[in-house]
Amino acid sequence: MERKDITKQVVETPEEKGLSTNLTQITTEIKSYQSVAGQSIFEIGRRLTWVKENDLSHGEFGHWLKSLNIDSTFAKRAMKISNELSSNGATSHHLGVEALYQIATLPEEERQKLHRLESG
Repeated sequence: MERKDITKQVVETPEEKGLSTNLTQITTEIKSYQSVAGQSIFEIGRRLTWVKENDLSHGEFGHWLKSLNIDSTFAKRAMKISNELSSNGATSHHLGVEALYQIATLPEEERQKLHRLESG
């Protein structure tokens, strides 16, 4: 098997993609996008819940979701997240869908408990 010297290959740098080379700037941008993504999950869930409860006849919700290319599992999770966690948005909007869903499916009394790690 022949080995290639990959050190001479052209490597695309962040500037070529319009990205900053400053780590602090990139970190800030990522956190901003995380916040927007988290907020979007709540807003999508809120709107899906409204449509499901108010706007479509029985059995049409699934067809409507397909027309939006929204997976029914994601829709159920987004609605659960929105319904269960919207009052705690300041601390949860930066989390991913899976983490938010896990929190939303905990019983209310478990969500309110103070949890401590072994490290304190």
